[in-house]
Amino acid sequence: MNDGTPIQRPAQTVWEGLDEDERGLFSSLADLLAAEADWTTRRPLFLKIIEKLQTAFERNRRAAGSTLPFMALLPSHMGAILERLDEAEIGSVEQAAFYLLSIHPEHQAAADAWLQADRRRQRDYTEFVRRNPFYGAILGAHDRFHGELDGF
Repeated sequence: MNDGTPIQRPAQTVWEGLDEDERGLFSSLADLLAAEADWTTRRPLFLKIIEKLQTAFERNRRAAGSTLPFMALLPSHMGAILERLDEAEIGSVEQAAFYLLSIHPEHQAAADAWLQADRRRQRDYTEFVRRNPFYGAILGAHDRFHGELDGF
């Protein structure tokens, strides 16, 4: 990746709070993403993963009679997957978009710093959100639940 922003290792890991089944699931999902050539090809797969996680969560939530929204857990899920990918830097709009949704402040800070470093990146990110309505809906729900992301 050219002109990347380093990603600091998270101070705390999501993995400590996961049970064996969750560890297996998130490891498998990270392995699927890692097999893709780059973030342009990871984007549709990652969006599909989020969609499937949301569908399964909603089905289980209804069955359990819970009122917990998917957005309460999505950042942890994102953090677990991104921790497993263990990337060194942010270098694309697609990558930054997913790191912004992580529970880890280190992931969010790296993505935000990369985007803020260049106005073209900010415009490209806005265009990315526009062109990917499912991501835009997830981002909006994330922001409503967790608060606005800095600068966006």
